[in-house]
Amino acid sequence: MIAKKYTASLYVEALHALYKRMPKSHLKFSKIQEEYYQTVAGDIGEEAVMKVIEQLDLPYKFYIFHNVLLYSETLFQMDILIITQYYALILEVKNIKGEITFTDQQMIRTLTTNETHAFDNPFLQLEEYENQLKRLFQANHISLPIFSAVAFAFTSSIIKVPPKNKTILFRRGIKPYIRNIQATPSLLSHAQLESLKCLLLKDNIEFQPFPLTNHFNIDPNSLQKGVECVQCGLIGMKKVIRNWYCPRCKSSHRHAHESALKDYFLVYKSTITNLECQQFLHLNNKYEATKILNNPMLIKTGQSRSRKYTMKFDN
Repeated sequence: MIAKKYTASLYVEALHALYKRMPKSHLKFSKIQEEYYQTVAGDIGEEAVMKVIEQLDLPYKFYIFHNVLLYSETLFQMDILIITQYYALILEVKNIKGEITFTDQQMIRTLTTNETHAFDNPFLQLEEYENQLKRLFQANHISLPIFSAVAFAFTSSIIKVPPKNKTILFRRGIKPYIRNIQATPSLLSHAQLESLKCLLLKDNIEFQPFPLTNHFNIDPNSLQKGVECVQCGLIGMKKVIRNWYCPRCKSSHRHAHESALKDYFLVYKSTITNLECQQFLHLNNKYEATKILNNPMLIKTGQSRSRKYTMKFDN
């Protein structure tokens, strides 16, 4: 029943690549650091909730989608979507530690240290998602009631003031809640449900805001260049004959440049030339760059001096 399985976000990998190459004195360091930690926590929460839902057994057919980005009146991204012949259900997953209070516009988290943080009210997000999904259904002549809930992945979230007339679930309560949704009457045939599944998969848009320097309006020249040591994390391995050498931990790795190249396309720029490769990897000459760029991971365009390379990301 899994139509779109859980997959770790490539956005997290890109944020990590940006974060580790930013000097701590950078004006946007704290913003990127916070975005990275929040995105990692979100991924952990979504994976935990998906593991529970994958165990779900219902007396009727249903399909589960993780991380669906669709376009209706505008783009909208749902953490988890379940469709059946009787209804659709949107789950907005939260992995937030602390005491949670809801206001009309915000969700306030208070830690044991009395430090507070404000987030957007997830129920306002869900209202928008419901509206956009309803529009998409109507455009495709589909009539299904849409339910929604905020699902907290872990009990480290303590709800102090719950909102009225809204559904809040914890992980262990998700399956009972879904089983108790009234599944009558049947509004879609089996064939229509299959068509809806195919439509959602076809219309799903992969979120790829790369390179992140464009996404966050960061000067690429403000970031650290070089090859990262796979052993100690130093960015600054040296190219030696048929190998990369780390001056700090003295380890060697033949293919260390491959992860650095991926960092380049996720963070710096969508294309790379021979000269840019030399500069980014701190190579000695164009011949070393040519050997590295002659890689099946890369797509070539142009000829001779005008040749550029790019990388295609599947996730």
